[in-house]
Amino acid sequence: MPDQLSRLKAALAADYVVESELGRGGMATVYLARDPKHQRQVAIKVLHPELAVVGYHPERFLREIRMLASLTHPNILPLHDSGERDGFLYYITPFIADGSLRNRLDGRGRHGVEEVVQIGRAVAVALDYAHRRDVLHRDIKPENILFSEGQPLVADFGVARAITACCDDITEVGLAIGSPVYMSPEQAMAEQELDGRSDQYSLACVLYEMLSGKPPFTGPNARSIMAQHAARLAEPVRAANPEVPTEVERALAKALAKEPGDRFATAFDFSEALSEAVSGSTRAVTPETCRTFAVLPFVNASPDPENEYFSDGITDELINALAKVEGLDVASRTSVFSLKGSGKDVRSIGSLLGVSTILDGTVRKAGNRLRITAQLSDTADGRLLWSERYDREVEDVFAVQDEITSTIVRTLRATILGELGEPTPQRYTENFTAYNLYLQGRYYWNLRTGESMARAIECFEQAIAEDPEYAPAYSGLADCHAIQVDYRGIPAADGMERAKAEARKAIELDDTLAEAHSSLAWVMFIYDWDWGGSEREFRRAIELNPRYATARQWNAWRLLALGHIDEALAEGHAALNLDPASVSIRRAMGWLYYYAGQYRSAVDHLRRALEMDPTAYETRRVLGLTHMLHGHFDEAETELRQAMAPPGKSSAYSKAAFSCLMAARGDRAEAERVLRELHALADEQYVSPVAFATAHAGLEQADETLAWLEKARDERRGWLAYLKVEPLLKWLRSDRRFGELL
Repeated sequence: MPDQLSRLKAALAADYVVESELGRGGMATVYLARDPKHQRQVAIKVLHPELAVVGYHPERFLREIRMLASLTHPNILPLHDSGERDGFLYYITPFIADGSLRNRLDGRGRHGVEEVVQIGRAVAVALDYAHRRDVLHRDIKPENILFSEGQPLVADFGVARAITACCDDITEVGLAIGSPVYMSPEQAMAEQELDGRSDQYSLACVLYEMLSGKPPFTGPNARSIMAQHAARLAEPVRAANPEVPTEVERALAKALAKEPGDRFATAFDFSEALSEAVSGSTRAVTPETCRTFAVLPFVNASPDPENEYFSDGITDELINALAKVEGLDVASRTSVFSLKGSGKDVRSIGSLLGVSTILDGTVRKAGNRLRITAQLSDTADGRLLWSERYDREVEDVFAVQDEITSTIVRTLRATILGELGEPTPQRYTENFTAYNLYLQGRYYWNLRTGESMARAIECFEQAIAEDPEYAPAYSGLADCHAIQVDYRGIPAADGMERAKAEARKAIELDDTLAEAHSSLAWVMFIYDWDWGGSEREFRRAIELNPRYATARQWNAWRLLALGHIDEALAEGHAALNLDPASVSIRRAMGWLYYYAGQYRSAVDHLRRALEMDPTAYETRRVLGLTHMLHGHFDEAETELRQAMAPPGKSSAYSKAAFSCLMAARGDRAEAERVLRELHALADEQYVSPVAFATAHAGLEQADETLAWLEKARDERRGWLAYLKVEPLLKWLRSDRRFGELL
């Protein structure tokens, strides 16, 4: 603006000759000026006048900015001067004619790995220097990385903090501190207590863009991008640029972790990791780097698409067999099946799963003939380690599976691993028909719909008819009966008693089956309310298979119900680490944080679960309740309206939650109208008393709430296990009758 330029020239005429405007950024306008006293060019950055609208305290800005003058580091742009004159709040730095990293990105796109690491290390070391002096940057982005004779300089260090101090509520004037494209999840969630790991995340975003040619997240607006930082995992950089060494990608992935505690402890550690990654970019394979393994879903190459269950079943069997080989860390079923049909190359998949070796193949079943092809690849460079084709009779599938497992172990020993345990395949039946039916049962069970659950039950029952001693089939039947209470909308007793009987039968046949102990533990916890018995069974399941994520997930619920919040969260995170691609476990983490009253963390996990499965009405319902308890009513309404959209039983709990929301907003008439809809729904189909208890709890109607809670107790509904921690019932806890029920 010419008028502002003229005014600035006049205001600073005694000390500086202001020559021209260089550009306008998010928080300041930059001018080129000359310092006559020292005969040098300088950049004068003038804060936007909008900052003076609300809670303006220029003395705070000047106090904070003076602290920055003490930062003397070869990779930090120094501060020459600062002050306020005639309404202009400004600070002055050297003028750097060589431009910024943004100029290089706009002109060149991708950068070479060595150059990226060199720049990243220089910036990280500068960050570490400032962090050790309790100064955060808060706005690392390409525009703030300048170059002087080829050396990177970090500009505007700590200015974001100074501007925040100068204005009480900067959001009221429409200015955001930090750049959404490079903002850490905790900064995007407006958390106040940030540390150096937030700057580390922003730097990783910049380096990611240099390597791939695009930032980790883009979107139509700032809010969309910030939501992705909070909820989505960035695509591995090697998916966009396969030339990036695996170790560089791993360093970036660690720095881009959503939780600060999962990143490098310091920016210096990040710098060291980058340095080591480049020095070892030729990837000398060691036992430590190649023990991670994944079996991708084998492709159904049969003429009949109905044989999908068979190829999936062979994948499951190979995962289970290799997971028992001492020395291998095998990716979970959920993680690998989330990539089914993705079409990604071996290197990209290795990065997504964090594995160094991948087995994939095809299965063709035609009549009584079976053809299986299998190949083993190194994810670092896509190199084929081994491949084979098997043409057999379909009854020979057991022998083929054993042969593939043994060959893989021999190949790994000969190529990249010197020591591995012997494969110890465990065959639960020699009856191929029973095995075939079991595979179909697990296939339908994994679809998680009411119709598929009915099909799964039929398959497991037929497998048992073929082989009454087939323990896994009983365990599968137990799992079906336990969860069909929710997926098929049946009374709890109808499913849980049967689930308990089938789990006990599986254990009677084979006491070493972790899945059966876990199934029994779940029923004892959620239906019998047998706290001691369920604890013993969960411990037994985890002891038998420490990597069985479902056992840890369900055990987290038990710990939560007993009020052991920290232990529950720790167990939940253990399950998530074992199976990071599981929507169910990610949603469970949102539930756990909801019950713990940590709503920001709950929202973070639930948003990530929605990214993984946008159609999951249950996730939206929990997210809506979480927003409601956090006081974000508009966001809650958006989620709950979408949660009510699917027809059928799914709408009952969502209607109850929506009634709660309307009551919380003060619209009791609408809350009661929705409650009447819930009663009308109950005339057509079974509706759990938990839904009615929830709706009345929102209206804070003690008598009605307690009456429905009593009915839920009579039906032994699992939700009552969480009475001690359910936030919707907090207002009722002082009621004597509630204490007696608890």
